[in-house]
Amino acid sequence: MTDGQDLASDPRGRNVVAPAWHTLALLSVLAALTILGWLGQRNARMHPTSATSHPHLVPLQIEAMIFEWATLVWVWFGIRLKGIRVRDLVGGRWPGVRSILVDIMLAGVLWLTWIGITRAVNLLLGHPSDTIPFPGNLLEGFLAIIVAISAGICEEIVFRGYLQRQFRALTGSVGLAVVLQAGVFGMPHVYQGARTAAMASLYGLLFGVLALWRRSLRPGILAHAWTDIAARLLRF
Repeated sequence: MTDGQDLASDPRGRNVVAPAWHTLALLSVLAALTILGWLGQRNARMHPTSATSHPHLVPLQIEAMIFEWATLVWVWFGIRLKGIRVRDLVGGRWPGVRSILVDIMLAGVLWLTWIGITRAVNLLLGHPSDTIPFPGNLLEGFLAIIVAISAGICEEIVFRGYLQRQFRALTGSVGLAVVLQAGVFGMPHVYQGARTAAMASLYGLLFGVLALWRRSLRPGILAHAWTDIAARLLRF
């Protein structure tokens, strides 16, 4: 029996999905990005530049897409060493129309839950000062959608698929695995402040629980992509 078959037949996730060094390398890159982002934000606050009417989003959007897919390629490389496919992390293909409709419904419920949480936090603490720049033209709007879809696919596979399963196998604890991947998910947002990082971790926690319960990343991918599209284009 191959490792990929073991993964599919072992819902308790006892088997590692990649070598430990591979996971450590990924975590090191995320930690480095966290530090660089924090230092960059600190430098920007210490040496503010004159604000422009609209930031140039296209280079940032392209960089974001490259990073998202490069991270997914790294995960693909690591799980291949164990004979596991990306499809195994996602939870396989949709078995039928009913399953598609259920996942769409779950994605909608998850998104509405998140909207409710963020609105409640904003009422209690006020709106955050850091907002996502709104696309200023058709190209930026189109790329915003592509970035959102890329984030939905890549981040769910990397965090809820790869890291959550890997932490579960390494620690032997389902709950700890969900918490750890959520913490790692929030880590790169530290430069935006403790509140934003905490909200990102809570976001990862909700999506991790859904992936665990559904045994599939499909509803999380749908909800994640739509959440980012709504935030970037519809201000939700």
